[in-house]
Amino acid sequence: MPPASVLLAAVRPGRRGRDDGVTGRVHAVVTGARTAAELGAPLAAVLEDLAAATAADVEHAGEVTAALAGPRATARVLVALPALGLLVGTALGARPWEVLASGGVGTAAAVLGALLVAAGRAWVGALLRRARAAGGTS
Repeated sequence: MPPASVLLAAVRPGRRGRDDGVTGRVHAVVTGARTAAELGAPLAAVLEDLAAATAADVEHAGEVTAALAGPRATARVLVALPALGLLVGTALGARPWEVLASGGVGTAAAVLGALLVAAGRAWVGALLRRARAAGGTS
């Protein structure tokens, strides 16, 4: 088996611990090496260009992660607010747990609130996935 085939087989999609970024970079290096060999281009220049492109990809991924850190943190806080409200209410002696477990309107409000929190969490997750995809990172 040629060395390039061995390298490509080692990073084939679905292999444990590999992501599409690594697979794509390995394919780019193999393709660049083959192109340099066939066209007689200097391999060092091709590999330098590939290294610069890889560095730009990594920098871009870091920028996208940093840009999404604020919305991700905000989503965590918003999901935690209902529980915090229950704790504050308990600390003030309002007994919100009794109201929520009474079986009447309080229980309906608890169920509705839990459903809305779950729906909001799913919605924010979908928005973050779309933003990450639009940013060009996996």
